[in-house]
Order: sequence, then C-alpha cells, then structure tokens
Amino acid sequence: MQMTEKQEKMKKILIVDDSAVMRNVLSVIIKEISGVCVADMAEDGSVAVQFLKEQRHYDLILLDINMPKLSGVGVLEFMYKNNYKIPTLIVSSNASKNTAETMRALELGAFDFVKKPGFPGSGFREQLLEKVHCAFRINSEVNYSENKKMDYEEKGADSGGTPVSQKSRRRKLAVSGSAGNDIIVIASSTGGPKALQSVIPKFPVNIGCPIVVVQHMPEGFTRSLADRLNEMSQCDVREAEDGAVLENGVAYVAKGGYQLRVKSAGRGGHQLSVDKDAPRNGLRPCADIFLESLLDSGYERIVCAVLTGMGSDATSGLVQLRQAKEVYAVGQSQESCVVYGMPRAAYRAGVVDDVAELTEVAGLLTKMVM
Repeated sequence: MQMTEKQEKMKKILIVDDSAVMRNVLSVIIKEISGVCVADMAEDGSVAVQFLKEQRHYDLILLDINMPKLSGVGVLEFMYKNNYKIPTLIVSSNASKNTAETMRALELGAFDFVKKPGFPGSGFREQLLEKVHCAFRINSEVNYSENKKMDYEEKGADSGGTPVSQKSRRRKLAVSGSAGNDIIVIASSTGGPKALQSVIPKFPVNIGCPIVVVQHMPEGFTRSLADRLNEMSQCDVREAEDGAVLENGVAYVAKGGYQLRVKSAGRGGHQLSVDKDAPRNGLRPCADIFLESLLDSGYERIVCAVLTGMGSDATSGLVQLRQAKEVYAVGQSQESCVVYGMPRAAYRAGVVDDVAELTEVAGLLTKMVM
C-alpha cells in the first residue's frame, strides 16, 4: 500500500483479518479518526508477520484470532518472542465464544478486545473507536515508547491531605495490630490479566487473609481468568459468587458484568455480594464500589495494590478508607505498566505508600499481612 507524504505523518494502523469485508469495515471506521490512517492490511497472520519482519512501523494492530496459515495468537507469540511492543487490539467474532484463546491473547500482550458485530446497531463502531483512542493514549502515556521515567517523590497524604512520610507510615502499619483481621484488594484494568500472573502466583499458600481481585472485564471472561490463575498459583483462586464466605488463603476474582461488595456474615465473618447494580463510570465491576463496602466491614486493615489500567478506579475508595481504617497501598510502577493511569491517579491523590515494579508487588502485600 503506497503512502502519501501526509499519511507518513499520521498514526499508522495494521489491520489483520482473513475477511475482505471485515478489513473494509474496519478501514472505513478508522478513516473517521483524524490523524490516523490504515498503513497496511493483511489477509492472515503470516502476512502480518512478514510486514513486521520488514520493519514497517505501526502505532496499533487490529488483529483477528481465527485465520488460515497463522492465527492471531500465533502473531502475538511471534511479537512476544521478538519483543515487538506494538499495542494490539483483538477484533474477533470468537472473543466471547472462545475465552481461552482470548485470555491467551491478553497474556501475550494484547491490551484489550472487541467482538465483531453480529447484527447492525450492535455498538461495534463505538466500541472500536473508543478502544482505538485508548490505544493511542497508552502510546502517549507509557511503556510502548521510551518515555521519561517519573521522578517518584517520598511523599504521601493523610486523610486530610497533609503530607506524610510513606516509609514511617509503612513501618507503623507493619507493627500495628496483629495479622488475622486483614484483607488484600487488587485493582486492575488494561493489561491486568497478564499483570496478575506476576502477582497472584507469588502469594504463599498460608497467606493469612482473603484476597479480592477487581479486574475490569466483561461478563463471561472472569471465570477463565480465575481458572488460569488458579492453575498457576499456590493459593486457591475462584470467581466470586454471591454469598460466598471469605476464607483466608483464597483469592476471589470479581465477576465480570457485576458489582462486588463485602457484607457481614455474622460472628465476625464476611461474605460476598454479587449483583447487577449499575456501572459506575462505565465500570462493572468497579474497584471503588468494592473498597467502599469495606468501610462498614470488620476488616481493620486493608492492604491494596493498584495495577495497570486506564482511568482512576480505586482512588476514591482508598481516599475514603484512609479516613476510617488502617490502609496500606502500593501502586505499580510506571515502567512496568501497560498503561499508567490507575496507579498514577492513586499516587497523585496521596494514597499510595509504595511504588513498586510488578514483580515486587506480591512480596510487599504479603509482608504486610504475615
């Protein structure tokens, strides 16, 4: 595909799909975005790999999963092995039918997925445009390009906004009270399914508290995520179920398409509430909603990690919790995030006590509860 001088200055997209009709549909939608062009189109994964080997530059790849010769997962495996850090969005009719393949694509670095339209007016165009814009925000924020690292300051804020020493506050939390009345909460979004594989499997089998994961995913995918993490982990990992009594040493993944809360189960116990309450800020599950439910719980210390993701979910909940509970929070480092949105929001609000590489997160959380 010959490019004009004007196109050379635009953000470039590679479309990979074995359907000529779908390639045309995607191209028409992409043309609606100012400053963006379709640089190349590939009819299967092997052609896409050849384009990459020719060192053609792309700012985003739109990738189907099921294709002849080489699948979308095969393309992602090639990119992963050869360190191609190009934001990739899965566009597939099988995204919701074959969750295992979609989860594998996310593990290999695809940042998100959108299901191909099954009928007119399905909202496909709007979803695609939103996620393409998200991809370009990722590019401008972090990690897919060599951005200048944030100069982390040794500062925080108490509930009134007064700066405090993070190190002294962490030491105080570590020695205050006794373990046994704690809960670990992990909030994540874009890039989270892969990031969680560097956190959950590192918790010891005897960790003395429950773990709750609020990962932004649609309905139908969190069971596969929980099953995959369970295969990799020492502790049990389950998809959250309504009425489930929280157990120490068990990690519960919030159910996609539902809101998750904690409520009293009597005799000092706690159970989960899973319901179809409305999304907040477009999110269901929403970490803020879960964290707010801990305000009236018997948990005395909340130990939290805010991982990669767009937006600011978890920040408001942590701000409120710090006014009533002992809270320790770690934010994933900018360098190790797919998108440095949620951790940055929490850091800027002064509710983060530590900033850590992804590989260090589980150790910090474990130290606080054991």
